[in-house]
Amino acid sequence: MDIQPSTHYHSQVVNDFNSSRQGQVPIDLSEAALLAEARKETGLDRLGDESFLPAMRALLTSLEADAQLNPFGRFVAKSRSLNALRNRLWANACFEAHPEIRQRKLPAPIVVIGPHRSGTTRMHSMMAADARLRHLQAWEGINPAPRLGQPDAGKAARFDEVKQMLDTRAGIYPGAYLAHPMRADWPEEEMLLLNQSFCGFSPLGLYHVPGYYQWFLGADKTAGYRYMADLMKLISWSQNEAEDKRWILKNPQHMLDLGVLLEVFPDAKLVFTHRDPLKTVGSTLSLMWYYTVQHTDQPCRAQVRDIWLDFCEQAARRCMRLREHIPEAQQIDIHYEAMNHDWRHVMQRIYDFADMEFVPEAERAMASWLDISNSEKTHGGHRYSLEDFGTSRDEVDARLMFAREKYAIPYEDRPIIKTGEQA
Repeated sequence: MDIQPSTHYHSQVVNDFNSSRQGQVPIDLSEAALLAEARKETGLDRLGDESFLPAMRALLTSLEADAQLNPFGRFVAKSRSLNALRNRLWANACFEAHPEIRQRKLPAPIVVIGPHRSGTTRMHSMMAADARLRHLQAWEGINPAPRLGQPDAGKAARFDEVKQMLDTRAGIYPGAYLAHPMRADWPEEEMLLLNQSFCGFSPLGLYHVPGYYQWFLGADKTAGYRYMADLMKLISWSQNEAEDKRWILKNPQHMLDLGVLLEVFPDAKLVFTHRDPLKTVGSTLSLMWYYTVQHTDQPCRAQVRDIWLDFCEQAARRCMRLREHIPEAQQIDIHYEAMNHDWRHVMQRIYDFADMEFVPEAERAMASWLDISNSEKTHGGHRYSLEDFGTSRDEVDARLMFAREKYAIPYEDRPIIKTGEQA
């Protein structure tokens, strides 16, 4: 696997990786080394709020203790950590120079929430086609902070870095990008912004880090969510956008952190998606394995199953419990089959729920996105099997039957029995 430096800011970690392949320079994943390198590369010293440090320490500890990383895995861990630290340094410089950024409003975002692989990406992308809504693009999520002092605050450089990064990743993780393709200017989930505080779920899909997973399940992520909101304000401020423009968000992680989400966005409109767990779990295990297997030389299918089957169950249970305390007018349920059958009707329901008019321009934009996605087969071709990960339909059903029954989620491979019919 040949990795070539694509930008000034990535060249050092790429050189570290190439050197480590030859046994020359070990990749240092210590907190002190990472902070020193980020400060050296940016020329900045102040991180501002340091509430992210416990999360970073939990991850770094688990990477060393649990992950059994190969040299490329250590390179990836360092590269991603440095990216977050550099962006925090740049973002703090913006917040110090322009304290008014944090005073901006983020009114009533529409938030798509559901299990991984339950159609959230399709729904989010279609709604992102509505020009009245503000969505996060991948390059903004990975490089959210303007670089003061650079031409146009480094916007072109930030975009090009992410474009080249994603192009490289598509070649390294072809199976993952078949399941969830990414391009720099495509809509992406705000998990990328939570990653800037080391409290997004990304590490769980990149490495075997059970120690970090236990921290992740129990940690109060309020500071990370507040910083995510600050970055959203920073992004829209840097684009000179009106602060009353509503955001369309989506992230499966919100199922675990629903209370925190509503503490930060108390007027959010929540769109909950549902799909057959036999499909969502199998697809999730496959997607996460495609990443993890590149970062270790040890067998990892069983490890991926143990973490992610538990994640799917924990997220569903916690979300169901927390939803009982949310006003009915603030939440709506959408089934995967309904979107497949008549997406226009579903979108009309969502827009009525969100107190927005489903205008013809938005409908045409969504239809155009869907036509292009279908013609390019952007989201097709991902094949997976529960048995590949040492689990079965019976086990998944047993662990997630409570969600299937609560939300009347049908089996996708069985005919739907209408009232009065017999199976």
